[in-house]
Amino acid sequence: MRKSQPRSPLGQLQSAGPRKTTYRRRAIVGALLILLIPYIGSTLAATITISGRSAGGAVEFAQGSQITVVCDATILTSLDEQWYETSTVFRVATVNVTGILNTDSQTATSNNAGCGGKTMTVKLFASGVQQRLGTSSAGENYVSFTVPVTNAASGSLSTAGATGVTAVSTNTGSNTDIAITIPMNAATIINATTVDRVAIETA
Repeated sequence: MRKSQPRSPLGQLQSAGPRKTTYRRRAIVGALLILLIPYIGSTLAATITISGRSAGGAVEFAQGSQITVVCDATILTSLDEQWYETSTVFRVATVNVTGILNTDSQTATSNNAGCGGKTMTVKLFASGVQQRLGTSSAGENYVSFTVPVTNAASGSLSTAGATGVTAVSTNTGSNTDIAITIPMNAATIINATTVDRVAIETA
């Protein structure tokens, strides 16, 4: 009859060695992951571009800082109304954007350097909802045009974004007023009493 060999205490210690090593490796890997996650997140965020200015000077979401400027901080807006018998409402007929500083400074690093030569986009919101301005499709909910530069002649501007919408500029020295006319159409009747915001963007 074969006798079983007695287990050596040294053998037990030797078999337990690799398990301790495995646990140590796992602990080290876990600690490294905890340390690396914030670093990876900040590295990825450093390359996200938010917006930019013409002729360079992009604004990025990063650890550093970048100057963000407005071409004119005091632009005024107003609405002209027109009675619409079918719906018995005063509809928005004209959006007036006035007091635009039209000096041309595309690479400005300070506020109020002028909007001349920049593309300006106008949107209209009623009861918090962006409104349709064009007659062709429901997606025509903005109008854009180029702001005339100082001493440019007054007159009609080329528009984009909304079919049927027209824009006329009145230029006086370094000041420009623009009247945006919304066409009379069943799809573009905006109740003037519900309008709560005129949004202006420049690029």
